[in-house]
Parts: sequence; C-alpha cells; structure tokens
Amino acid sequence: MKRTQDSYTFTVGKLDAGMAILIGERAHLIEFPSVLLPPGSTTGSIVNIAVHQNLSEERKRDQQFWQLQHDIFETFGCASPEPPRLEVRNVTQTSVTLEWPPIKLATAKLRSLDIYKNSQRVAAIPSALTNTSTKLSGLSLDTPYTFQLVLRTSAGTFHSNTVSIRTHTIADTSGISVCFGTVADPVLLEDAKSALHEMKAKWSDKIQIDTTHFVCTTPAMTPSGAKASGGNVPGGPGVEYQKALQLSIPVVQPQWILACLTEKKYVN
Repeated sequence: MKRTQDSYTFTVGKLDAGMAILIGERAHLIEFPSVLLPPGSTTGSIVNIAVHQNLSEERKRDQQFWQLQHDIFETFGCASPEPPRLEVRNVTQTSVTLEWPPIKLATAKLRSLDIYKNSQRVAAIPSALTNTSTKLSGLSLDTPYTFQLVLRTSAGTFHSNTVSIRTHTIADTSGISVCFGTVADPVLLEDAKSALHEMKAKWSDKIQIDTTHFVCTTPAMTPSGAKASGGNVPGGPGVEYQKALQLSIPVVQPQWILACLTEKKYVN
C-alpha cells in the first residue's frame, strides 16, 4: 500500500452487492461501499482513497449537541411540579369542604390527584386540572379527621400538607352556609340574614360547593332572574332552586334559621 500524503492506493478485487473488496499493500483487505468508487471502476481498477478529519463539522456538531442539552435543561430541568396546598373551606357536623390552588405540573403530565382521609385513600379528584375543591360528607359528629392530597405525575409523587379538623357539635351552627332564593317577606329575609351573622354562618345568592341549605318561601324566580310575562309576577322555579334539588341540598324556610338561633343548636 503506497501512501502519498493522505492518499492510499488500493486495487479493486471484487464488486458484489453494493460492496467492493479493496486490496492494499501486503494483501490487506477492506470492504468499501461501491457507490463511493469513481464512476466506471471495475475489478482490477486502481483507486486512491483519501481520508481527512472534518474539524469544522465536529465543532458544529458539538455546538448543536450542547445547545440541545441547554434547551432540554431550560425546558425540563428548571421547574418541577409543586405539592398542592390544601385548605379548609368549611366544616359542618357531618361534612368538610376542602380547597386548593390550581395544581402546578411544570412540564410533567398528570397521573392522578387523590384525596386521603386519616391516611386512607377516599377517591380521585375528577377533572383535576381545573377542579380546585371537594366536599366530603358522611362524617361522624364531633370527631377529629385529617386530610391530604396526593399528586401523582410523570415526574414523581407529591404530597400536600395535612389539614386537621374536628366536625362540629350540634351546638355549633357556624358551619351553616345557605343560598337564598325567593323570600317573599323582605323583613323575614333581613331577620334571617341577621340571625346567620349572629351565628357566624354564611349566605350567598348562588349555590356554592359548601352550601348546606337552600332558603326560600317560594320556588319561583324573582324579577331579577328569568320571569314569566306580566311584569313582576314570578315565573317558574328558579335556576338555583332547581340546582339545589339536583344536588340534594335541603330546601328550608327562613324560619329554620331563626329556630337554629333561638335554640342555639343545629335543628334537624
């Protein structure tokens, strides 16, 4: 094999199935892709092969590689999912309403978000990417409980803080949370709101996840909502009233609130 600078001389010994057998000095044999031979080369042709290290392409490849590593780190390595932050929204004699900020997954994928009671899994949170609250019922009266969220992602498992509560006694009415529908007597409505304030209970005009009772004297809609023809004449059942029925929320009269205040306990 004769070498002139970076050129090596070979004789084509055989061409077969896209490969050529090249014979060099001292019968050294190498396999060489025939497509890289000069056009017209056949068995017996003498060819020179030059090999050079392409330093500029190596530098370009290395730059691309490290840029890719940087991009991967910036995208996936700088942030990770955060443990949920669990908070208590409301407690009653037999239920608890829990809430948390929207979960933060960074670039990970959600596997599941589960709620645990006393270290035992209760259920998976539905629509966990958008849902930020849950209500757990069927608890025992005047009993301590602990709750925790467990977030499972493609980047690992993350546990929330543990919150501790004690369900209310019959004498504790602060967990009452009512939604007011149509109350025909405005004086009775104001008396009911004053009673709720005195009991440190809550009220609203819309059903919330922690709503315990729907209060009204008639299921009809008020003029501020949808109404039947004829001016201020109430129409059919209001939207919130229908929602209360769908959610099995007890529908009571305002007098129930006044009775709770008078008897200083939760009246069944």
